[in-house]
Amino acid sequence: MEEFIKRALVDEEAMTTLLQELEPFVFRVSYHLTRHQQDAEDIAQDVLYKICTKLSSYRGDSSLQTWVYSLVMNTYKDFLRKKKFTQFEELPEHAATRSFEDSSNSRILLERLLQDLPEIDRHILILRFQNDLSVREVADIMNISEANVKTRVFRLKDRLRALFLQGGEAL
Repeated sequence: MEEFIKRALVDEEAMTTLLQELEPFVFRVSYHLTRHQQDAEDIAQDVLYKICTKLSSYRGDSSLQTWVYSLVMNTYKDFLRKKKFTQFEELPEHAATRSFEDSSNSRILLERLLQDLPEIDRHILILRFQNDLSVREVADIMNISEANVKTRVFRLKDRLRALFLQGGEAL
């Protein structure tokens, strides 16, 4: 991979190939953060541009995926500052049901529970479980220790499990 990155720095075709490989990944992470198609596309476009312009600063201390995650997270934070945007769209009033009769209601409740988490905890869960990153990769991206990631994940899983079983009533 390191050789391919070096080639992408000097060969336009290799850079295009690299960007095409990273684009679905960048968009998926952006969408998980914003929950909005257009905003995710804007962030993804900014990140892909940053990959082109900053690839030479990639030192190889971490995996390319971890480095790209960091770019996505920083671009997302910049986006929030510029737009003074809330991270998630408000759920419709009728979506606040506490019934577990079908899986869509359970999903709505889970989304609501995640929405109410502190930003750092929500990001840790998204990186760890939705994007299937290792504890080490999450720690690198979030600039916290691996022990902190493990502790937060353990506590968050217990807290979310209890809240989910109560129907989110402790929010």
